Amino acid sequence: MKLKAGVIGLGILGGQHATFLHSQPEVEVVAVADIRQEVADKVAGQVKAQAYTDYARMLKEHKLDVVAIATPDPLHRDPVLATIAAGVPNIILEKPLATTVADAEKMYDAAEQANARVFINYANRGSAPDRATYYVIQNGLLGEVVYGTAHLDDNITVPTQLWGTRTKEWVGGSSTAHFLLSHVTDYLHWVLAPAQVTEVFAISQRLVLGYTPDLYDAFLTFDNGCKFRVKAEWIKHIDGLVEFAFNFSGSEGSLFYIKRPSFGEVEGWRANVSDRLTSADLLAHQDILVQQGINLRALVHRPNPTAGALQAGGGATKRALEAFAPPLDFWRIPRCFMDAILQNTLTPTSWQGYGPLPTAIDGLKQTRVVCAIVESAEKNAVVEPRRVD
Repeated sequence: MKLKAGVIGLGILGGQHATFLHSQPEVEVVAVADIRQEVADKVAGQVKAQAYTDYARMLKEHKLDVVAIATPDPLHRDPVLATIAAGVPNIILEKPLATTVADAEKMYDAAEQANARVFINYANRGSAPDRATYYVIQNGLLGEVVYGTAHLDDNITVPTQLWGTRTKEWVGGSSTAHFLLSHVTDYLHWVLAPAQVTEVFAISQRLVLGYTPDLYDAFLTFDNGCKFRVKAEWIKHIDGLVEFAFNFSGSEGSLFYIKRPSFGEVEGWRANVSDRLTSADLLAHQDILVQQGINLRALVHRPNPTAGALQAGGGATKRALEAFAPPLDFWRIPRCFMDAILQNTLTPTSWQGYGPLPTAIDGLKQTRVVCAIVESAEKNAVVEPRRVD
């Protein structure tokens, strides 16, 4: 018996969700909804589903096992609450959970009361180097992570052109904090778990776009003492659509991850691991990762930290794991959601060893931090987001 699926919101990502679900052998997409009749008809024809312009009517006329929701960032609450009220047991929601803490809490509480699962599509957890980052940090290969940086920047065409004539309206209801730093804050909560953000100090500006902040630049303090600087802007005149990179500084090692390269860079991932690890240890970790489908090479090298006449010593060998141009897999997480539904678990066989899949509780954590970033920038003060237990 196939899962009966519906999709609400058929923009760029909603259309992709409909196509993805249609491609899954265990799923039948029976209904799709969008306020634009022509779009609903087009997608419905592609996936052999019934088209609606009113998602409430769609939910009333079909008994669905799963609904994917990809409405604009500030418009998640009503379709999520309606879907839960209709008795749908599984929801796949595009990040962020919400753009206000009040909306996030209302959706979380409704899901808990109805025993519904709201999976949040934090797609940046899914690729091989993302999972390798989780493995390296959670297994202590860097020692204790004490500091890090992340930037996730968009081409200026994103807030000015990406959604056509609706771009300014949609972007004006969001920001780089909600649209971009939602990815980053969730990622950090995931790889640094169980640590959570306890303090935020951020800056912002509106010198270019006007109808939405140009950028947010924030310092996050975690309850384990780690500090992280995160920045997102969408006013860059760059060749690509996105630039995205992480750096993690540990007490015994460092990790560098160029996810989407800037000018002159290439995609790559490198973990210079603790000197406590022997070559045999390194190969054992590499073997575990390879068995999980993460193709990294083990490296023993001799760093030479010099700059002209300056030399900082060195000479000892260093052990590392690394990969160049690792593949990105943005649909791994939704596929794991399907496995979770079919196996009735948050840790399906396709997601073993990486904690539970992201659900509404992760969305609530992320929303509280992102809203604290926005509040901190407005107040020019430190803000303390409430911990989620």
